[in-house]
Amino acid sequence: MTNEHDAWTSFFQTGSVLDYLQYKSIQKAKEAAYNANKSNSEVKDEVFDNGTDTKATEYR
Repeated sequence: MTNEHDAWTSFFQTGSVLDYLQYKSIQKAKEAAYNANKSNSEVKDEVFDNGTDTKATEYR
C-alpha cells in the first residue's frame, strides 16, 4: 500500500479513476483509524445539533 501523498501524485499524473479510488480508500482508512482512536467520553460528549434551529438555551 502506498501513502496518501504517493496515491494523490499517481492520480494527478495519470488522471485514472482507479488511482483516485485508491487515494480515497487510503484517506477513508486514515479517517476511520482516527475515529477509532477517539476516547469514548469524547464521542459521548459530542453535540449533534446540525443547526436544526432548536433552542438549547433561552436568553432573557
